[in-house]
Amino acid sequence: MDIVRLRGIGVSPGIAMGEVLLPKRVVFTSRKELVPASDVEGELKRLMRAIERTKADIVQVREKIKEKMGEEDSFIFEAHLLILEDPSLNSGLEKIIREERARAEWALSKTNNRYEQLFESLNDDYFRQRKSDVSDVLSRIYRNLEVKIRTEKEKAAGRQHVLIAHELLPSEAAIRLGRETTLGVALDMGGGTSHTAILARSMNIPAVLGLRNVTSHVREGDFVIVDGTGGEVIINPPAAVRREYQAKKEKYDNYRRELQKTARLKPVTLDRVRVSLLANIELPEEVNLAMSLGAQGVGLFRSEFIYLRTTSLPGEEDHLAIYSRIARDAAPHAVYIRTLDIGGEKSLPQLNIEQEPNPALGLRGARFSLRNKPLFRIQLRAILRASRQKNVRILIPMVTEVEEVIEVKDILEDVKAELRREKEKFDERIPLGVMIEVPAAAAMTDLMLREVDYVSIGTNDLIQYFLAVDRSNEFVSYLYKPFHPAVLRLIRLVIQSAEKMGKDVTVCGEMAADPLSAIVLLGFGLRTFSMNPIFIPRVKKALRAVEVKTAEKIVAEVMKLRSAQEIEEYVIEEILVKHPQVFLGSRPSEPGRRRKPS
Repeated sequence: MDIVRLRGIGVSPGIAMGEVLLPKRVVFTSRKELVPASDVEGELKRLMRAIERTKADIVQVREKIKEKMGEEDSFIFEAHLLILEDPSLNSGLEKIIREERARAEWALSKTNNRYEQLFESLNDDYFRQRKSDVSDVLSRIYRNLEVKIRTEKEKAAGRQHVLIAHELLPSEAAIRLGRETTLGVALDMGGGTSHTAILARSMNIPAVLGLRNVTSHVREGDFVIVDGTGGEVIINPPAAVRREYQAKKEKYDNYRRELQKTARLKPVTLDRVRVSLLANIELPEEVNLAMSLGAQGVGLFRSEFIYLRTTSLPGEEDHLAIYSRIARDAAPHAVYIRTLDIGGEKSLPQLNIEQEPNPALGLRGARFSLRNKPLFRIQLRAILRASRQKNVRILIPMVTEVEEVIEVKDILEDVKAELRREKEKFDERIPLGVMIEVPAAAAMTDLMLREVDYVSIGTNDLIQYFLAVDRSNEFVSYLYKPFHPAVLRLIRLVIQSAEKMGKDVTVCGEMAADPLSAIVLLGFGLRTFSMNPIFIPRVKKALRAVEVKTAEKIVAEVMKLRSAQEIEEYVIEEILVKHPQVFLGSRPSEPGRRRKPS
């Protein structure tokens, strides 16, 4: 057999090797079958019976997952029960059957297509992936239309395997990834924020998603390698390649065991300077995973996800339930809730946002919130009500000028007064901060800090805006350089301004998750880093192996250099000479170490 290599998105690190399991999937009918008018009521009863069976199935699976994997992983099924009980969904199905005199299969297929088109029309990948929740529920109903419910019999049942599929519905992901027999996962669809990705990371199962056509390249029983670190799937590799990846797998497994030990150690440098490592999360269910990896709080909760749990605009109580849960699960550690960062390329049907000619520079973040004050007030009320535990912080994104901050503060004070009149309890001194991701805000950090309690540097957007580079654009992405001298000067300015004014500063972009960048930031004076939870042990390991005075000496020399390549090479060489333990257990091409520029 010919060897096939496919590139995708590595969403859960590690290497898995084994035989392929291809689970069967529901295929919605494309044929509209009609029924006589006299049979319409019978068809409706058939649909209702399927819905009741589906409800019983979901409750049963929820309890099994809760027992086996814990409360936090059963949340998917609570959402599915809400979808199943949604009056608009049920009335819509009934309407199709009555008005078109069609079989229930057609009603489910038509409804599924409508939801798929709705979610696919969204430009943001994270939001598009939420369509799977509705498809999951509709697929279950479709299966249950048969009077005799068929149970899927897998040839590989009880045997270790690599799971390959077009897409995994959320409930399928929870069930299949909960089995000890699943070694790795490779899907045509999906990305880093999908349920499958989150569950795979939490269970240390290597996964590569977004492969587009892996299912058309494999057959049941093929041997595959899933490289979740490099984002590659290799089909039917020869013996030499198997041996190569087996050696890589052993090295990575040893490395991961060392990192797990690191997660339990104190976050202090070699010369006993304490640092704080926080987690960036998108779902409340990620809090427990983050804490198990050594997080000391939530440095960034992206609140946009709340709008995906309902087809209508979420109300204050919807917001409150999520914020309260995160605050409770993270207590006594701090939780930084970023207010809605949406607009332009991040669109939602509930908000009816107009298309903009240049969305990246358009109505998003604070600009959107200040233009949609009723929505903003609902979110602020919920955040304040969730702040009773005294560990909640408010973070405002995409701020450009001081006037915006003052307007936000005026609205916040008005909302506080409103809650006092209603006798609602909240943290009267809740800290307020802003994201530094617009170069203009970075250049006047000192003026911003006169109005707020802290700043958080979003390096991803800041670098793109500052260098005028879209890192997702293959023609210019090579110019996206976190070690660009101008970028480092700007970030150092922000950190030093905060230090001078005695205010807290955090970096919550990808620079915080890279060991080399983290050491440079440490040398600038940064003490609080926030990142994807899976990178916390890696960064902690690096910072524990270096002295602050070494980092300070390195950055003093770095600021004299004139190119990103010179800077990166100098940092690597100096760290290897003075503190080689930073990279112990990894190599330049493996996790924990950047490749030297070619």
